[in-house]
Amino acid sequence: MKVSLFHAIAVAATMAILPMQAGAQELSGKKIGIAAREITNDYNRDIIAGAREVLEGAGAEIVVTDGGGDPRQHNENIENLVNSGVAGIIVQLGDAQQLAPVVAKANDAGIPVVTTSVGATTAGALADVGGDDALMSAMMSRALLSSIDYKGDVYVFWVPGAPLLETRKRVLEAVAADYPQVTLHEVPTEHSVARVQTQMEDLLTANPAPGSIAAVWGAYDLLTSGAVEAIRRNGRTEIKAASIDGDRIGFQMLLDENSPFVATVVQDVPTIGSTAAEVLVEKLGGAEEFPSALYTDAWLAVHGNGVAAAEKRWGPQIWDELGMDKADVEARYPQDKDLVVIQPILP
Repeated sequence: MKVSLFHAIAVAATMAILPMQAGAQELSGKKIGIAAREITNDYNRDIIAGAREVLEGAGAEIVVTDGGGDPRQHNENIENLVNSGVAGIIVQLGDAQQLAPVVAKANDAGIPVVTTSVGATTAGALADVGGDDALMSAMMSRALLSSIDYKGDVYVFWVPGAPLLETRKRVLEAVAADYPQVTLHEVPTEHSVARVQTQMEDLLTANPAPGSIAAVWGAYDLLTSGAVEAIRRNGRTEIKAASIDGDRIGFQMLLDENSPFVATVVQDVPTIGSTAAEVLVEKLGGAEEFPSALYTDAWLAVHGNGVAAAEKRWGPQIWDELGMDKADVEARYPQDKDLVVIQPILP
């Protein structure tokens, strides 16, 4: 298996950083807040885990808040962290405009803030760290449309108003615009697997003929799993599906026998958290200049490179976690595709 890798060496070159030891001295015994909009899937949990490892290694005490998917609660949690006097805050997910007022309050209190996976620059935040959602959506959308030979009806599941998901959908629309035989059908939904499964069941009932639905585009793996479950239960595995994140459930769907799920774009999620934490540590150590946006690696996982893609993201223990036998997977899907790891190159 050939691996092509472009590392984020530009990050170290562009950050005017002091030695990590200085930051560690600054954090010893201090509290750092991690404000998550929601904690529902591997993506959310692993950003927190990546940040926690760096911050606790620097001597900090970690306080995690969960907004439960409610932007107002998310902002209230951030404001509460500010009022509690934490030394710094990492924000996971949110809308840049909605976050700006509470980030300003943190700045007024002398508390540095780093955002993760906002997908835009938030006024007052040191940096936004995440995957390049436009790039990842282009990769996933290309794979999905290719799997249906660029023709047919594609049903698009996303949550309106979620900034990253709006970006991913917008890129799909740009890619699909070049293929007149592709028709996109919007299926606005909620952050609920059960809701998506019900919506997909209704679509299958309304479109019973094979070929009447060519594919399902899902904004992220956990969301898409509801549609895939409905497809499988109804024996409609001619319908292709794809999404983004490379969660465990994404690989479960991808590598199952006779799976309609053809691709997921895998993100190096723990590095999102650890990079955000490193920025915060360096800021508290005295550094002042940071890139406004930092991106981590991503790679496209398909049936033919799923073994390498899964092990790169989750390690060799992934097969026990999934309850799968690696040899069975390799027999089911010959591993004849390259694994290509990409990252935007920043000047």
